[in-house]
Amino acid sequence: MQADQVRAVVDQFETHVRNRTRFQLYRFDGRPATLDEAYAIQDEILARALRSGSDSVAGYKIGLTTEKMQKFCGVGEPIAGRILKSTVHASGATLRKSEFHRLGIESELALRLGKEVPAWRPQANVRDLIECVDAIAAAFEIIDDRDADYAHLEASSIAAENSWNRGVVLGEATSAAAFGDLRSLQGQLLVNGEPVATGSSNDVMNGPLWVLAWVARFAQAAGQPLRPGQWIMTGSIIPTRFAVAGDTYSFQLGPLPAVNVAII
Repeated sequence: MQADQVRAVVDQFETHVRNRTRFQLYRFDGRPATLDEAYAIQDEILARALRSGSDSVAGYKIGLTTEKMQKFCGVGEPIAGRILKSTVHASGATLRKSEFHRLGIESELALRLGKEVPAWRPQANVRDLIECVDAIAAAFEIIDDRDADYAHLEASSIAAENSWNRGVVLGEATSAAAFGDLRSLQGQLLVNGEPVATGSSNDVMNGPLWVLAWVARFAQAAGQPLRPGQWIMTGSIIPTRFAVAGDTYSFQLGPLPAVNVAII
């Protein structure tokens, strides 16, 4: 795909967002977009967001890491996106539903990097990556799927739109030292104080450190290696909950402090 084609696609995407046009699959000469084309579109969206110089990449998200989420979205592979610093919120944040086309809340474990992740080799021991993580937190990913039709989805079309990421809400950061390989953390989502769904950190790929390895490879391939201080969202362990104005959401993950967000 040529640079001028990518710019034209992103011009159209921005028009669709302004007009609240429903999410559409990306087609080129009648065929689905490839993942390479999707990430070229994502790169242009990101470049425009960073053009003023007042924002930066605060981390990465991975999507569709669990069998539950892949089944929910009708796809079979993970995808990645970038998190902008301007969209990172602390627990207790309030979001306006009217600022989104269709606001979704995803319940996740977030990892904060304390040092650079080494160039990743397939034969390396993924558990060694825990040395790169200095803190973890229960977190919500904020997504906007633009009222997508879940009966007809493709990973590449979602990836093109920054994998639908519109920010994150982070719980209080806790040292990762006592949590081993970060598996077997049991999570529970509450809406207005009532439990509605459960999940486990085991549900994301083979565990959160495998997610980190995948994201590290993705970032290296994109020429933007992971940096200390960045957050990695490891994927929703509970299917997306579409936000309702007036509701309060709380996600409890193992012994970590709960993360909370209110919708108005």
